Amino acid sequence: MPSPRIAVVRFSALGDVVLLWPVLCALSEAHPTHRITFFTRPRIAEHLPTHPNIEVVGLDVDQAYASPVALFLFWWGWLRSTQPVAWVDAHHHVRTWSGTWLARRMGIPVGQIQKHRGDRKSFLRREIPTLRPIQEIYAHACAQAGFPVPWPPVAPQAPRTSSDLLLLAPFAAHASKRWDVEDASKLASRWLACGGRVALMGHPNEFEAWPGPPVLLAQREEEVHLWAEAAVAVVMDSANQHLAALHGTPSVTLWMGTAPEAGFVPHHLGLTAHVRPGDLPCAPCSIYGTSTCSRGDFACRKLSAQNTADAIRRVARTDLDLSAL
Repeated sequence: MPSPRIAVVRFSALGDVVLLWPVLCALSEAHPTHRITFFTRPRIAEHLPTHPNIEVVGLDVDQAYASPVALFLFWWGWLRSTQPVAWVDAHHHVRTWSGTWLARRMGIPVGQIQKHRGDRKSFLRREIPTLRPIQEIYAHACAQAGFPVPWPPVAPQAPRTSSDLLLLAPFAAHASKRWDVEDASKLASRWLACGGRVALMGHPNEFEAWPGPPVLLAQREEEVHLWAEAAVAVVMDSANQHLAALHGTPSVTLWMGTAPEAGFVPHHLGLTAHVRPGDLPCAPCSIYGTSTCSRGDFACRKLSAQNTADAIRRVARTDLDLSAL
């Protein structure tokens, strides 16, 4: 007899899906007799590790199922044929609403994340100090569907060997979360001068902006190995922050136009540190990042090189002498 299934759906963005993945693993551990089917975009599915009890389905909602009718018919057929025991809408988006509506109509227990837009506006107005962590919101949606998830999970820190490899990921979709490549380049040069190696993480189109020095330009098929090998990763508030947490890679997150109090800090099994801009009354200016700046100069991106170096020295697993970093 096939295992009962729990359906979970989230189509974007990569960072949000990577944040969701540990919650799905915890869901599987808490309910080992159930199998999880997770729907996301194919290009995002490529970044997820394998799990024996989680089936990842890459659903092409940009072309094959871009039409609301086509997507509705897909959900209708899949729900009728599979008959899951729960449906978790971890996106709460127009692409998931039809499936959520159908699941309710079929009597399937439904959990759906709440986006708390009012709280987010209050946070940006400095009326409340913190927002609920998004991974906790995902876990609550699973519980709402009838499958509680203990969160955060209790797990030992994974051991890591010493390394001379720095992963550098200065890129992000929004300008307010993107580190100036000139500053990233200076850090790369200093790490190389300490005798280490540097790998640049990003999309091939982003590599074109790299001014040097020569570094390894990470390819998609190398990413898992690089995350596992690295002494430390310097990441932005973007998908790479969450990938570092997923792989237990020691990391330093650079916060600029966003803030860790907004709820997007991942549960991390490795060492982690945060670097923030100086006392800027306008920061944070957004929850997800923005491509404009009210000041016109993106002052939040001018982070202290000394603070960044100190943070790296605190968490890096390396035998390199980083005193000159």
